[in-house]
Amino acid sequence: MPLISSKKELIFPLAIFVFFIAIVFALWNNSLNTQKSSYVREIQNTGSLRAKEFFSLVEYNIKSLENLKQRIEMTNGSYFDYWERDATLIMAQNSSFRFVEWLDSSMVIQKVIPIEENKAAIGLDLTTHPRYPEWKKHISDSITNISPWTKLYQGGSAFLVDAPVYLNGRFMGSVTAGMDFTAPFNELAADLDKYAIQVEDEKGTIFYSKNNPRTNEIGKEFIFTTSFEVDVLDGQTWKFSLMPAELNFLAERKQSTYIYLAFGLLLSLLTSSLVYFYRSSRKKNKNLHDANLKLKDLNTSLKKEQLRAEKASRSKTEFISNMSHEIRTPLNAIIGFIEVLKLSEIQSSLQEYLSLMDISSKKLLLLVNDILEIDKIESGKTTFRNDIFSPLDELKNIIRIYRRTAEEKCLYIDLNQVSQSQVEAFGDIGKYGQIITNILRNSLKFTETGGITISYEEHVVDNYLSIAISIKDSGIGIPKDKLNTIFDRFTQVEVGKAKRHEGSGLGLYITSKLVELLEGKIDVTSQENIGTEFHLSLKFPVSDSSGSVNSKGQESIDLSGCRVLIVDDNRVNVIVLQKTLENLGVHSDSVSNGVEAIEAVKKSDYLLVFMDVHMPKMDGFKATKEIRKFNETIGIIGLSADVTKEAIDEAKGVGMNDYFTKPISFDKLRKHLPNYLIKIS
Repeated sequence: MPLISSKKELIFPLAIFVFFIAIVFALWNNSLNTQKSSYVREIQNTGSLRAKEFFSLVEYNIKSLENLKQRIEMTNGSYFDYWERDATLIMAQNSSFRFVEWLDSSMVIQKVIPIEENKAAIGLDLTTHPRYPEWKKHISDSITNISPWTKLYQGGSAFLVDAPVYLNGRFMGSVTAGMDFTAPFNELAADLDKYAIQVEDEKGTIFYSKNNPRTNEIGKEFIFTTSFEVDVLDGQTWKFSLMPAELNFLAERKQSTYIYLAFGLLLSLLTSSLVYFYRSSRKKNKNLHDANLKLKDLNTSLKKEQLRAEKASRSKTEFISNMSHEIRTPLNAIIGFIEVLKLSEIQSSLQEYLSLMDISSKKLLLLVNDILEIDKIESGKTTFRNDIFSPLDELKNIIRIYRRTAEEKCLYIDLNQVSQSQVEAFGDIGKYGQIITNILRNSLKFTETGGITISYEEHVVDNYLSIAISIKDSGIGIPKDKLNTIFDRFTQVEVGKAKRHEGSGLGLYITSKLVELLEGKIDVTSQENIGTEFHLSLKFPVSDSSGSVNSKGQESIDLSGCRVLIVDDNRVNVIVLQKTLENLGVHSDSVSNGVEAIEAVKKSDYLLVFMDVHMPKMDGFKATKEIRKFNETIGIIGLSADVTKEAIDEAKGVGMNDYFTKPISFDKLRKHLPNYLIKIS
């Protein structure tokens, strides 16, 4: 009897176990399908976004060539004398351009830029070339022609893009460019290591690929494919395909489902055991059952909290990026009023408060700039100017600026320079200065006694200026466990409520990213309570220019009597700018929108217009276009809190002479105004 009873007790728990196993396998199979569907959606979304980026880049490059053609036509051929210079500039700005050439009306190549590697193409008659009929067809329709991937006479292959030029209705020839999109496509796909990409022309020729695409070995549902019509007249389309780079692309995702399967099997076994013990001992089994229910609730809550935390993290990133931009507008007024008050006669008892306000507002601006800099770096929108400057002179200027801060803390800043040549080079002086400034500010912040020793060395190798800079301080040092994370964002040496030094943890992160973009190197060595030393290596092309600049000081230029117009719908911004201009002796009038600005320029003889970008009725870009229709000489400076490259490019494109981002400092105005204002007798 006891044996029979024991078997009966096992039947029900065993049935429960089988039931749960069936559910677990069903859920596991559903999870696999969900993972697969999720990955397919991820591929489709990624492919759609990246295809738009790829094809937008193609359109942008074609538009650059068409703009060159339009300038020749708009000037009725006068601009033809300068097209080679413009073509050289386009090639410098667009890495997809291999050459730009001029084909006359008989389809003979007359000129080509650059000439050295393309001499073989000069004088080449293309009337017998296979693409001649296509070229002729586009001439009759005045539409830009794009060839298939073509083998070049001078070697290599490229797409040939022809923009026909007409003067007074007569066909004169075409501006033709050889384009190879490999380099810019590689930049767009730099962060897509887990995907393979291929792009083919209308003939099925694959002219770009990344990570060895294997379309025949991967299921069609895991391949995103879309087409882009590059030549409407000929119906030419390119096909973009994105797929996983590895054949076992679902292995990692399946691994987690196997863990869940094992957990489910274990849970089924435990559940059936609980049922068995429940039938054996109701009291003990009840306690175990209650504990199991609580565990399930806890797992559900943990999953919800995890999803909520991930969503909050994404929202935080978007919020920081948007708010950092919005903060600049009111910050413009704060810093502007501080500048005005600093230049006015104010009670000595209030000077200390004003100084504290100045320091605090600039710290806030620095933080906002850091956040925007991170957004540009991580979104791949960082741009670099091509200034001519002396790295050694710029280093000395930065040291001169921060020496007063060091002296206030009773610290020294010494410079040991191995070279005295002060070679000038091409590069972005702003980014270079930002790197040095971030490191130097970091050293000053964490140094209480002693000081900072800066060593500078430069050598010219193969027409490049190689510089090596070390910045060594006697500060608190960096713990060994944090040395490897010092260049991570939001990372600080001190943490917790008792930390003594302020900071956002962004400066060194931005510094390392800028050094990386400049193809340089930076590393750090440190010992706690002894000090820290940063080692920086950078390389810039040597400049042949003497780099001499007008030595006339801005202080000596008299701007009194000059009249300018301020166009801004924000009354506070107008007051700040007017007060600042008054301190320079400049008289200003103001209007609140683009329509009023056009009328004011027509009625009065202004030398300069400060044009806000975002305004009601008519924005600053549209107003500038209208003003340029009847006045090409007046200076127009754009004003905006938008610091993106797109906004700056648009400002220059509509005819603005310059573009100032808010807030605008008194020193910046004093430096730039003499370029636009003259002394009125």
